[in-house]
Amino acid sequence: MDTFPMSNFFSDPLNGSVSVVIPTYKRHDEVIQAIRSALAQTLAPMEVLVVNDGPDLEKGRLIAALGDERVYFHEAPRRGNASATRNFGIHQAKGNWIALLDDDDIWLPHKLEVQFAALERVAVSSAILAGREAVYHNGRHLYDRPRKPVPLIPVDQLLFCGFAGVNTSTLVAPTTVFKQYLFNEEFEVQEDMSWMLHAGHQLPVIVADEIVAVRHMHPGEGLSRSGGADFSRTWYESHYHLMSQQARAGFVSELLCKQAAYDRNFYMLPWMVAELRRQNRLTLSAIVRMIRPWVIPHRVRTLIRRILSRN
Repeated sequence: MDTFPMSNFFSDPLNGSVSVVIPTYKRHDEVIQAIRSALAQTLAPMEVLVVNDGPDLEKGRLIAALGDERVYFHEAPRRGNASATRNFGIHQAKGNWIALLDDDDIWLPHKLEVQFAALERVAVSSAILAGREAVYHNGRHLYDRPRKPVPLIPVDQLLFCGFAGVNTSTLVAPTTVFKQYLFNEEFEVQEDMSWMLHAGHQLPVIVADEIVAVRHMHPGEGLSRSGGADFSRTWYESHYHLMSQQARAGFVSELLCKQAAYDRNFYMLPWMVAELRRQNRLTLSAIVRMIRPWVIPHRVRTLIRRILSRN
């Protein structure tokens, strides 16, 4: 893998070039805001690749009106799949690094600078970079993700051991890594976690301890959706070998259990208990975490979170 001294990043922009990849579909006003947030970076990217899932003449006109030669608009073949659209953009990237940005998220102006400064402090030549995001719903701040500072830990612990993972829109990695580990186009959800588990076995993940992006949740968005538990169990079994016992237990008792409760999928309870026992993690605290979403329905938990966010 090609690497370079971090001391050269700020003195030689061509050596530390960043390609921004924005997959998009339908959203017009939102993607323009996302593009502007990428162009406004204090550490300027060399190019912003906006990849639409299929043709969209109006979006092309809006982007052309920005008048910035760093922005390129691509109409990828219609796939109805965010991973396929994202992979199309990755293949077009010319920079040494790729930074991902979803079309309904916004970067803060210092985002890239903060992340590469964190990389320089750790004194490694290459890594997967992430950062904290502020999550909003209907204009109200819900929480920050990750919820607390993240030490240099294995990627599976970052995802499933109490940190709540990171948003795709904060990810930056060497272009060679993105092209080696493309996003799984068979997944409609959790493709980001799959990518991080695979790529995170090659490079460390460094999470800058600052808010670098803003995410606005839409109605019905999130991990809790009908049928999600069955998919997540299959996903878990296919990624089992990439996770430690601690991470497996976290996935089952936190993510999978919430989805099973949302689906009222009672037959999965015995399997989850058996799986925690298999991982030597069937503790009282794990049992409490598993019971909580069954006792407090998803809508009630969401309402409580919104009320707390107002205070």
